[in-house]
Amino acid sequence: MNARSTWFWTGAALLLLAAALIQGRLRPPPDQNPARVLPDLRAAEVTAVQIRHGDQLDLIRAERTNSVWRLTKPVNHAAQGSGVESLLSALERLTPALYLSAHERRSHPHAAEEEGLAQPQAAISLQQGGRTYQIDIGTNTPPGDQLYVQVAGDAGVYIVDAAFLKLLPATRDDWRDRGLVDLKAITFDHVAVTNGAKVLELQRDPLLGQWQITNPRIQARADAARLETMFLDLEATRAAQFVWDGPKAILDAYGLQPPELEIALARGTNPVVLLQFGRSPTNNPHVVFARRAGTEAIVTVPTNGLAAWRDSVTAFREPFLITPPCDPTRIEVRADENFALQRQGTNGWRTTPQNVSADASAVRDLVAVFTNSRILEYRDAVPAIDLPKFGLTPPCASYLLHASGIAPGATNANLLDIHFGFTNDHKVFVNRSDETTVYAISLADFQRLPRSAFQLHARRLWEFTPEEVDRIVIRQGAKERQIVHSGPLPLGWSLAPGSPGTVEPFPVNETIKELGRLTVTNWVAHGEASRGRFGLNPAICQITVQLKNGEKPAFELGIPPGSGSVYAAVPQAGEPWVFEFPAWLVPWVDRALSLPP
Repeated sequence: MNARSTWFWTGAALLLLAAALIQGRLRPPPDQNPARVLPDLRAAEVTAVQIRHGDQLDLIRAERTNSVWRLTKPVNHAAQGSGVESLLSALERLTPALYLSAHERRSHPHAAEEEGLAQPQAAISLQQGGRTYQIDIGTNTPPGDQLYVQVAGDAGVYIVDAAFLKLLPATRDDWRDRGLVDLKAITFDHVAVTNGAKVLELQRDPLLGQWQITNPRIQARADAARLETMFLDLEATRAAQFVWDGPKAILDAYGLQPPELEIALARGTNPVVLLQFGRSPTNNPHVVFARRAGTEAIVTVPTNGLAAWRDSVTAFREPFLITPPCDPTRIEVRADENFALQRQGTNGWRTTPQNVSADASAVRDLVAVFTNSRILEYRDAVPAIDLPKFGLTPPCASYLLHASGIAPGATNANLLDIHFGFTNDHKVFVNRSDETTVYAISLADFQRLPRSAFQLHARRLWEFTPEEVDRIVIRQGAKERQIVHSGPLPLGWSLAPGSPGTVEPFPVNETIKELGRLTVTNWVAHGEASRGRFGLNPAICQITVQLKNGEKPAFELGIPPGSGSVYAAVPQAGEPWVFEFPAWLVPWVDRALSLPP
């Protein structure tokens, strides 16, 4: 063999050796599917996580107790559990792209320095049961989307996706819970708000769950809906910045001694949470300094979630006569007429002693006056001797409601009597039987209340279709005209023999269609004496619809003097009942169902 061929084969052998070394150093894990870096890690079983960045002395440590994460280093503070869980979940799934074995790394004397593992940029320690995992994080590989990591006890090195680095807390505050209070995690029934020299206390009724204002002592119901919104805003308030951690904070420098605003939550006489709010930093009026008593942290929080807590006592009061919802089973009315409404079944109502059906929507409208009419004025602690000054002894109208839990603090929480008195400046005075406060609501709201049983009478007059009609009889005094159903609709309408004029079948059909589903908006009067007031007279216009089944729905129309409204009357219990006729329907009736001139 000559020298030339010897050098050729020596070079080929060296190339093959280098390729083998490279292939061996950068081989993937032995399994067909790459193994996880921490195959025994179970995120749900980890009880402690510790992070060290580079050579920094401060550690970030979070510990889990009863499924709740808390920071123990470098500060003792509630942890943002979702951040910790996200990191653990990523580590549990962490899969290597390549694995460098210990044998391969020994052939590279400066491997640790090249991999950034001689001085790791970060180290993660995990406690799971009796086992501790230590993961060192080295430098990034070119082009930077992967990095070297090493697990304690394994001399090999993994190359993994660098994305999980984003889940590491970079500062001591990244994993801190920025919320002031988690109201879902505590139970409280007492709230005390100290706003400078003013103190407001609220107590939740243990039986009815309704909030009451107990201080100042005005025996007042609190606005439960407003309070619920305020609690949600308080729970959503987040620290904008952590400004102090330590036991020796100079509280008066932050306006926290005494605090400008203090919110205390308690359960009975046992304190639960105390939140304190101070002044604003000189360079930012949109935040204030705040702290939760019992913790060392002082933070800044936005002011917008606190404004409602600084309001006057009146702003905390229930703005309606009855705190909604209200679902009565019986209503007793003492007004122009004494009568009662009794629930029948799920949604039916009858008036007594008249024993006639009442309109369910009318009863809902009645209740809505109490739950939706806004209180305009509060006069507290009015003694019984002064009630005649407001027209409340005796009242001009009273409504006794039988409903569950509508009178907190009353001997019978299911009975509530509401009295109405004098009118003053378009307002009506009103009080409740369980309170000493006299309220005022608008006169317009009071006028929505029914004062006689007939106003609650069923509002659906009848229900029929044009196909069910046999004929229509129109009378004006001694004159009469009949339109008969003589063929297929909508054109099958014709005049009866002897009836004057002509007929327009299509307008007749459409008018009958609307009359067949006519519903009263509100009853305005009843009795023969009411005819003249509303311009009603059978001689003006009386229309009877004779149905094929023998029924004869009938009504009369009239126009009262000096009014643009048109009223109609239907016979009920042997007398006329008057209601306002829909103005839009009047031209239809004039065209299709009137006598010719």
